[in-house]
Amino acid sequence: MKYIIFLRAINVGGNRKIKMLDLREVLTANAYQNVTTYIQSGNVIAEHAETSYEWVQENIAALIEDAFGFDVPAIVFPLDEYVQGILQKPFEEEKLMVHFLNQVPEAIDLDTLKELGKDQQDSCEITGRFLYVTLSAGVSDSIYSNKLVERVLHVKATARNWRTVTTMQEKSK
Repeated sequence: MKYIIFLRAINVGGNRKIKMLDLREVLTANAYQNVTTYIQSGNVIAEHAETSYEWVQENIAALIEDAFGFDVPAIVFPLDEYVQGILQKPFEEEKLMVHFLNQVPEAIDLDTLKELGKDQQDSCEITGRFLYVTLSAGVSDSIYSNKLVERVLHVKATARNWRTVTTMQEKSK
C-alpha cells in the first residue's frame, strides 16, 4: 500500500536533525519500498505491505527512535485517504495551512478549537484527519499553532502549507 508520511518537527532550527538519505535507508532496510522524500522537513512517500496506517505510524516512530535517538511522531495517510482529504478542501483561499492529525478528533474537541478561534482572523474546518486553516496573515500570526491544535484536539499533529500538500500529491503519482 502507498502511504504519504509527515514527520513532526525534524530539521527545524537545527534540532532533531535527520538527513533524508539516512531516513530513506532506515525505511528501506525495514520493508518500506519506493521511498521518496520531499525537502528536508520530513515529507515521505513510501510503500509497505501493511494495510493499517496506525501500525505504520507507530512503526515509523519506533524506527526513528531506534535509529536517530529521539521521539518523532509520524502522521501517515494511505494515498486514497490523502487524495480524498485534498478533494474535500473546505476553503478556496490561497493561503492555507493543513494540520495532519494522527486520528480523527472528537467533535466536542473540535467545537472547543473553533470557539477559541471565533474572534480571530483565521478560521478552521476539519475533513477527516485534515484540519484546514485559512491564513489571513501568516503562520506565525495564526492562533492555530500545532501546539494548540494538539492540546485542544488531543491528537498528534503536524502542519504543512498548501504548496507542500499539493506537491506531495503530485509526487505520489
